Amino acid sequence: GRASATLRVVAEHAELWNIPGGDIDDAIQRSALLDRLCAEIGRDPASITRSIHLSVSYDQPAMTRESIARAINAGFRHIVLGLSAPFPEGVAAWIASEVIAKSA
Repeated sequence: GRASATLRVVAEHAELWNIPGGDIDDAIQRSALLDRLCAEIGRDPASITRSIHLSVSYDQPAMTRESIARAINAGFRHIVLGLSAPFPEGVAAWIASEVIAKSA
């Protein structure tokens, strides 16, 4: 979740934190807040695996790659790519070649 109260519970108890997409800038700010909350209680922020859901833009794959890079740079290690219908023909191969391979 995004709420500060939820992040405090994450800092105190969780091993994994998932943020359900939305604005990448907000997700990065929330991740930084989680770091601060961990520091306040003496917990290593790296001990919490961070997960995010990112929507894929079929028309602008570079934008999706940029969001992936920004999420990784902010400490997210699990990235779930959301695909919207209708799915283009060969979407799995397209995701692999145009988004994942070029994000590495």
